[in-house]
Amino acid sequence: MKLNKNTILAILLLALFVQLIIITYNYVTGFIEVPDFGNYLTRLAIGTSFSFVFALILVFLDLQIINGLDKIFPLPHKLIARIPAELFLSVLAGVIIGSLVTIIAGTLMPYEDGLVKNIINNSLITSVINIIIITVIEAIVWFKRSQQSLVRAEKLERENSQIRYETLKSQLNPHFLFNSLNILSSLIKKDSDKAQNFVDEFSSVYRYTLDVIEKPVVELREEIDFAKSFLFLQKIRFDNAVEIEINVDASKLNCLVPPLALQTLLENAFKHNKASVDNPLKIKIYSDNDSLIVTNDLQPKIKGADSKGIGLNNLRKRYELLGEKLPQFSVTEKEYIAKIPLINPE
Repeated sequence: MKLNKNTILAILLLALFVQLIIITYNYVTGFIEVPDFGNYLTRLAIGTSFSFVFALILVFLDLQIINGLDKIFPLPHKLIARIPAELFLSVLAGVIIGSLVTIIAGTLMPYEDGLVKNIINNSLITSVINIIIITVIEAIVWFKRSQQSLVRAEKLERENSQIRYETLKSQLNPHFLFNSLNILSSLIKKDSDKAQNFVDEFSSVYRYTLDVIEKPVVELREEIDFAKSFLFLQKIRFDNAVEIEINVDASKLNCLVPPLALQTLLENAFKHNKASVDNPLKIKIYSDNDSLIVTNDLQPKIKGADSKGIGLNNLRKRYELLGEKLPQFSVTEKEYIAKIPLINPE
């Protein structure tokens, strides 16, 4: 929360309201003599200006207190530790402002019962008032943040649903399906055992795709198992013109990644590079600290495939929705490198 125009206007109206009550009360009770209406308005203007300036300073200090405590004792996780700290700081701000107001007022019009007594009384009153003010500000800030969180959650859910739809649409690729069916038809005639293996792995790929599409994350071990099935199909498709190396630390297998992240990267490798028995496409998948690295040799096709980067953009967006580090993609002279963050399970 910041001191915007609406906040300043609210403080001004509050100061006017408070002074209106105080001066009217003093006039009615005879505590202060108000000879005429012009004098009443003059006192009201001076009192309102005075109250407005110091209320503005007080609210500004309260906002700084709240912003500082948000970093040290964020809500709601550290509520118990935050309450005494906020109470102490709000009282301290009240004492400082109350003392300053009293000293300035005493300079302009000396107190009959002494400055120190009035400093103590006014500091106490200002501190109580400031506790109420900072509580109200906290309530307003909490309400606004709750509303923003709800709006953000709804927006993220809409975006997530759209991304899941786009991901499912891209993964259920008709070209991949037709190619696989053609390969299967050929295998049935040549090698029934290999055809059976192909059917098993093919069904694993599509079962996994349908099972995980609604999940925000899956364990890395599931993605690796899926990648092995997917690469088995590709090796048969390219007549073993693909060399695969998977070396993932066992301690990282329970880490989390967005589902079908590996398929996105592997499909890009096959889409943009040629593979032959004489010059096989080399793909490596390995863990490196808190990242999973996927690399492939650069063997670009003579006529490059059309690429709009939809798959990689969706992968980035899914990491954004998870609030995690974003994947990194780079190209060297010899290989394409994708680095996707591994999410620690809670």
